[in-house]
Amino acid sequence: MEKKTEGSGQDWLLRYKKKIILAIVWIITAAVVLTMLTIAWTLRAQLMTQSMLQAQELGALIHSSLNHLMQVRDPDRMQTTLEAIGRENPSLVRAFILDSRGRVAYSTDRREIDSVIDRFTHVSCKGCHSGAVVVPHDTTMTITIEGKRVQRYVHVIENQPSCHGCHAASTRINGKLIIDRSLEATDALVRTVVAIICILGFGCLLVLVPFLWRILSKGVNTYIAEIRLKSSELVTLYSIVERLSTTIDLEELKRIIIDIISDAYRADEIDMVMPSEYREMGAIVWSKTGRSMARKKVDPASELHGLIQRWLEDPAAEPSVTGNGRSITMPVAKGGTRLALIVVHSSQQTFDEEHLPLIRGMANHIAVAFDNAMLYQLAITDELTGLYSPRYFRQAISKKHVLFEEYGEKMTLLMVDIDNFKRVNDTHGHPAGDAILKEVSRCILSAVRTDDLAFRYGGEEFAVILPATDPDAGKAVAERMRALIEHYPFKADQHVLSITVSIGIAAWPASAETIKEIILQADKALYEAKHSGKNRVVVREGKE
Repeated sequence: MEKKTEGSGQDWLLRYKKKIILAIVWIITAAVVLTMLTIAWTLRAQLMTQSMLQAQELGALIHSSLNHLMQVRDPDRMQTTLEAIGRENPSLVRAFILDSRGRVAYSTDRREIDSVIDRFTHVSCKGCHSGAVVVPHDTTMTITIEGKRVQRYVHVIENQPSCHGCHAASTRINGKLIIDRSLEATDALVRTVVAIICILGFGCLLVLVPFLWRILSKGVNTYIAEIRLKSSELVTLYSIVERLSTTIDLEELKRIIIDIISDAYRADEIDMVMPSEYREMGAIVWSKTGRSMARKKVDPASELHGLIQRWLEDPAAEPSVTGNGRSITMPVAKGGTRLALIVVHSSQQTFDEEHLPLIRGMANHIAVAFDNAMLYQLAITDELTGLYSPRYFRQAISKKHVLFEEYGEKMTLLMVDIDNFKRVNDTHGHPAGDAILKEVSRCILSAVRTDDLAFRYGGEEFAVILPATDPDAGKAVAERMRALIEHYPFKADQHVLSITVSIGIAAWPASAETIKEIILQADKALYEAKHSGKNRVVVREGKE
């Protein structure tokens, strides 16, 4: 009887344990399924939203690029520009401009030009033109064309006063810019993410059910840590998709990328190297101690220099882990074009091959963001010199002023003017003058550093913003620039010309505290340099 009672007690405990395990299994099953569905739906919505924003940004960039050509009435360049944009954007199915009669005036596919699209009968137009629908100025929608899903962006081209030279003033709309961007990559990514989530989820269930008792007996903490790791990777991927879509400004993008990577990998230091046509290879370095970005020159004897050389020699380089497991390299490229090399160092964790899939995913998203930022870079660049445009100067200096007001970050402004430039134009002609402007711009880019911003401010006047730089350091950069230009062999009509520049310098907070003041002080310093003999650098001391 005692043995039977003891056995019955053990059977009761066993049944009780089984009920607990069964309850835990059901709870875990329901939680995993719900989590899979929530994450899959959220990621799908975010990816589609990001794709829509990218379509809108691409449309805005194309419209911005074509707007000037519309004003100067250059149809050939508008057509060639559209075709170039089509070639440079693999995701772009087509982009075309309809006139007010529905005729295709310009298109990335020349074969479509002069064809007529009836907005009330054509299948691709029924999203907006199906009955009494008020069509907004800008529309982004998902449609299916020839069995393929695309994101269509429609921008109405209003009849502005500047257009009345070609269009009657009574006309309200001159036409529409329509961009079809393929959703194939986005849909493939969504399917891949959903498949990964499902495989991970059901895989976890298949493992948990037969081995749950052993898992509980050995301790759940180890498996909780693994789940947290997977969750962290998914959260990181979600964060990348969300945060990278917030800007197309290259400098802001660098900060966001470094923030994401430092949070994801508990990094001690991050090096970011970007190719440059005119400068020596340099790197932006972020350190955990100062939590700020700074420039550094790459030592030829350093490990970073070796990583850069291997990256430059191999266009198809993949992310990798260094031998000691304390660093990872993340090459960022799109369409065979090198965009950046990111090297992450950490003393708090050891990297291994398991980190590489997430790193590849991060690199792909970063490549898309960099590519979009570089398209924006084209829109804010002066066509002749390759420097930033005067219009972007106001935007850039306003952003630096915000950093000054909020964090006290120093900044130095250089105003650079070519001495006796009118004499060059009068003696050798404007083509020679344009060539001089290009070469001087190259010298300026060679003299400044990776994060410095150089602008064409006027005809032969340039501006350079030196972030986080005091007047003494700014003067050193200016002197290097002045000497480089003075000794550069400029050529015109088979003659070697001696070209010099005068440079005026003002800084926050040494000589100014507002945007208007720093520009005024730099202009005064430039005036002083001009009227005290030219070919010199003058620093504006103190405030007025």
